[in-house]
Amino acid sequence: DVDGIMSSYILVNGIKRLGGSVSYRIPHRVKDGYGIRDYMVEEAYNQGIDCIITCDNGISAVEAADKAKELEITYILTDHHEVPSDENGEIIPKADAVVNPKQKECKYPYKMLCGAGIAYKLMSYIYEEKGDKSYQKELLPFAAIATVCDVVPLEDENRIIVSNGLKMLADKNDIKCVGLKALIDAQGIERELSSYDLGFRIGPCLNAAGRLED
Repeated sequence: DVDGIMSSYILVNGIKRLGGSVSYRIPHRVKDGYGIRDYMVEEAYNQGIDCIITCDNGISAVEAADKAKELEITYILTDHHEVPSDENGEIIPKADAVVNPKQKECKYPYKMLCGAGIAYKLMSYIYEEKGDKSYQKELLPFAAIATVCDVVPLEDENRIIVSNGLKMLADKNDIKCVGLKALIDAQGIERELSSYDLGFRIGPCLNAAGRLED
């Protein structure tokens, strides 16, 4: 869905800008179902990949995390969904890092970010550690699109993400992503984008790819 697409875009482009070599794997809605599977980890291993970062999924994929550890792949889990639990407490996959504010032990003050919001926060932190804030203009609009389309509460940090993201989408000439600019043109939107446009015009076009084909 839009949140998974935008999360992937943020991570792939953020890592590339850091000079990293990165590929991505989006599950097929029918063949794979939702989220990462242990056989996808094996596929990555066979391709020579030594680090996996999930986005918008993974918090319930215990087997995938176990397979990554078995194959000695660094496994970073980013997700915003509820953490599964049983009578013994939370069931958290054995990843090298789990970035999900809905964990009981997580002290991050805002819990309702979407998957792309969390991916954006991760890349923001990495860039800030390097003293580079140039990521903001390029990546924030994609977090804004996902925040609207994933129907998380438009309050607190989410409202800030969407408000600033829309400001950065106000002038099409400032949009560096050729695909997004073409999608806006195809919609015939000549005015400043609104949250309605993200949720009911841009978002459905992105969702359609997975519904119609892959």
